[in-house]
Amino acid sequence: MIRDFDPRDLESIQKLISSIPEVAQWSADDFLLASQRNFCLRVTEEGDTVSGLVAFRMIKDEAEILNLAVDSSHRRRGIGSRLVEGTIEACKAAGVKKIFLEVRESNIGARNFYSRMGFTEAGRRGRYYRQPVEDALVLVRKVE
Repeated sequence: MIRDFDPRDLESIQKLISSIPEVAQWSADDFLLASQRNFCLRVTEEGDTVSGLVAFRMIKDEAEILNLAVDSSHRRRGIGSRLVEGTIEACKAAGVKKIFLEVRESNIGARNFYSRMGFTEAGRRGRYYRQPVEDALVLVRKVE
């Protein structure tokens, strides 16, 4: 089930995020602040546990996926695809024309996933990531 973020999800979200070093390591405060601004936060649940999340924002006719994470024990079940598809549908309903995101150049699994979801490389941000320092690839998908 995909639903909007609730502050009661913070503990589960922090466990999820800290278990996946490849994703942006947001703090509890980051999630609370994002939920109060022009960000959209959605989660998936398996029982009482958050198994996945997506954070994105829409500004005029563009959107940006800021964070996408799926618990390693719940991968390959379509959770990430459903989260991205839900994001695309929300963006389409809001009149968004393009969705952007950044991904570590070395994160081949994520790059392949986003490619299957229709994202293509649009650019590069040098030395974007820290620990380790690495370039980010900017990916884009048209919303049709």
